[in-house]
Formats: sequence, structure tokens, C-alpha cells
Amino acid sequence: MAIAALHNSLERDHVDISKPDPSIAVRAALSRVAADGRRSYLAILSEVARLWLGAGRLSLHEYLDLKLFDNDIHKHGSKNAFVGLRAASKIWFQANYRIDLFALANNKIASAIWFAAHGLPILPTRAIFHEGAGRPNARLLHSETELRTFLRTREHYPLFGKPIEGCQSKGSASIDSYEPTEDCLVTTAGRVLSLDNFVSYVKSHASAGYQFQSRVSPHATVREMCGNRLATVRLLTIVRDGKPEILRACWKIPAGMHAADNFWRPGNLLAQLDLENGRVIRVIRSTDTTYEELTHHPDTGVRIQGAIVPNWPEVTRLAMDGAKLLEVLPLVGWDIAPVDSGAVLVEANVTPDFRLHQITDRRGMLDSDFKSFLQQRKTEAANVVRAAKKELVERKLAFLKNFLRDVIIPIIK
Repeated sequence: MAIAALHNSLERDHVDISKPDPSIAVRAALSRVAADGRRSYLAILSEVARLWLGAGRLSLHEYLDLKLFDNDIHKHGSKNAFVGLRAASKIWFQANYRIDLFALANNKIASAIWFAAHGLPILPTRAIFHEGAGRPNARLLHSETELRTFLRTREHYPLFGKPIEGCQSKGSASIDSYEPTEDCLVTTAGRVLSLDNFVSYVKSHASAGYQFQSRVSPHATVREMCGNRLATVRLLTIVRDGKPEILRACWKIPAGMHAADNFWRPGNLLAQLDLENGRVIRVIRSTDTTYEELTHHPDTGVRIQGAIVPNWPEVTRLAMDGAKLLEVLPLVGWDIAPVDSGAVLVEANVTPDFRLHQITDRRGMLDSDFKSFLQQRKTEAANVVRAAKKELVERKLAFLKNFLRDVIIPIIK
């Protein structure tokens, strides 16, 4: 497509730096739910109050987002098992109480080096932009001039860029090429980004650094299904008694104009998976008041329901290897993409999003097995604190004993 056509037909300068305002969706969804007669306002608000005060600490927005008002969707299992962000925050730090290691896991550069050093396949980094930081080297862009030169070099494409401290693909950009005649970038979705505006965005919204990675093509089956964009599997792992386990898994599938597969992006799909073989049980797309079930990809018409995630054994093995490597942080959400050569690790999350699994599995996180794991971690944390206090007391007693022997007694004598 000619660059002039892109100017006329496609949106310019589009980088998503935030999610849509949830309050607007909450008001609209609440009105629709009450209007269709399925639940009264009083019944909804009564249930919301009960769940907000319960173990899951669900907000009104989370209640509506999880479609908990729909008893047809949630006919099996207790709604009390669903958790919101407030409860999730408590769970993260109860399970992963070694918060001193969060910096390693959450920093994309540090974690990539750590995983690569242990042989885990990762997305290769082409360059890092961090203005005014570090010393000159082949991969560090520490000025606007160097950033512009890098982005104007055609050999670097295709690229995927994201803030080093970003999350949920906010601020990311999947770029196919640079067009010198217009001094602009063309994204995977065909959008046009002026180089000036993109550089300005990177400088103002990525103060901790911006990472550029070589864009990896997905498995041939994925390319046929949704085009040349990664569809990652989110796997939730725990480590219990030194052994890694996969608790939940779902498949995030991009659709429409989206290059990223995050489910919060309107139109993207989410698939429930059979943990035994990676078979797709059902596929959903979110609307204001329900989850629309699909059987085929809306863009290509390729059937998804019943399909098998490509290279499922390699995908699950990579999650298990990563969990074992990070066993000191035993609760992790892994984003892993099936590729022709096997599987590649895209990201690890030590504060994993439970929402995706609760939506796809139609059951809350707080089942008996997960609560047993959390209780074990709570006991282990208490033992660590107890041992630390005991060691501190022993050091104080040793100091007093030595002080008495070496200082006080000689003075008295």
C-alpha cells in the first residue's frame, strides 16, 4: 500500500499508553444489565456489597467485568472464590514475600539477561533507549539523535518496542518499517506514526528506558489464524515443595487492528485451554454485558475452537523451567509464544493477572488447592521471620556476653 493511501485511510500517531476509562463501561453495563430484566439494581448492589466485603474484595467494576451478575455464566462454583485487585495484591505478596527480588523479575532487561544466561529462549533485544544513562555501546541509545538514527535504519526492522517498566503492552509499538519519504514509521496494523511524535512519546513516557526487540514470527498455525503477530499463552505456575506446577492456562489471541494480544484491547480473543493437551475448549470476546462465544477467528475465518496450541509440550516445559529457575518467587504468570522452532518466553509476571484465568475458566482463584498453597507460603514466611528474630536475639546476646567479658569484667578487676 502506498504511503499516501495510508495517510488518507488510517489513524496517525497511535500508541496506547493507557486502558479505556473503566467508569464509563461500568455505568453503561450496569444500566444494560438492569434494563434487560435479568437482575434488579437492588439484587446487583446487594451481591456487589457482599463480594466487596468478602475474601475476594471485588469492586463494582470488577464484578461487572467478570460478568458475575450473569447466573447463566456462573452456574457452577462459588462467586466468593473470585478475587479483585485488592485481594490479588495481598496474594502476590503473601506468595512472593521475597520482595527484594522483584526488581530482578520486573525489569525487562535484567530478567531477560537472567533467563538467557540459563538457556531459556527469549526475544532478542536490538537496542535500549535510555537518555543520558550509561556509557556508549552498540546497543545503548542515550540521546535523541542516536534514537532517530536507529529508527531510520531499515535493516533493524521489523521491531517491537515497549517501556522497560511497562505492563500489559501499554506504550508498546509493533513496527514493520521506516518510510524515509515521509519520515514516518508503519506499524504492523498499517497505521502511520510520524517519527517526531514517536520519539517524543518515547522520551516523555519511558523515563526508565525503552526496549526495542527483534520481532519474532509466530508458529505457522498462528500466522494462518491471526496473521503475523504473536498470540501468547498465559500460564500460571506455582512451586510447591520444590516442584513446579501449572495451575491455569489460557490463550490470548489478537484480532482486528491490534498487534498486541492483551484481552483488555477491544475485539481481542481469549481461549480456555485443556491443561493436558493444549486443546481450545472455548473462545470468547468481551462485550458490555456478556462474553460472546466464537468458534472461528473473526478476521480470517480459521477455526479456533477444538484447535491445539502449537508446540504445547514445549510451551509448558518452558513455563516449568522458568518456574524452577524463579522458585524463590513461586507464583508467576508466564507469557509464552509458540513459534516454528518451539516456544519463546515473552515475559514473566510476579504480580500475575488473575482476571484472565477467572474469566476463561469461569471459576475464581480461591479454590481449595490454591488456598492450601497460600497457607503453606504464609507458614514459610512466618518461619523465616521467626528464624530471623531468633538470629537477631542470639547476636545481641553474643555481643552482650563479649562486652561483659572483654570490657566490663576487666574494668571491675
